[in-house]
Amino acid sequence: MASKQLGFLCDDRTTCIPPSLLCNRKLDCSHGEDESKAYCGQIPSSLPQNLIFKCPNRKTWTYIDKVCDMRNDCGDCSDESGLQCSTCSGWRCNTVFFADCDCIPKARCKDGIQDCADWSDENMCTED
Repeated sequence: MASKQLGFLCDDRTTCIPPSLLCNRKLDCSHGEDESKAYCGQIPSSLPQNLIFKCPNRKTWTYIDKVCDMRNDCGDCSDESGLQCSTCSGWRCNTVFFADCDCIPKARCKDGIQDCADWSDENMCTED
């Protein structure tokens, strides 16, 4: 059974690229349609809307494949929280320190740097 993939289907109808490869100044589709003016002319409004995530502030957006990647692209953690990010492959902080969202990468557990306001990433976090 093939897994469902959300992406951009190239004109060859067999190549599907991750949304974040659209308009990145590299030809990822064999005919270069991923860099065409039709898609890249007025970003983000010219992009297929199902391939982008609009942040609540409406000024910021990110590609849908960058949602729930433990990087705060919106600045308010909206792309890293909510129903779309119900699982956390890292460590979930109860209270957040600085601009980090509540799910931090495992590599930041017990690294000597406070990421969670309650220091749980240093005191209670399990690295495996």
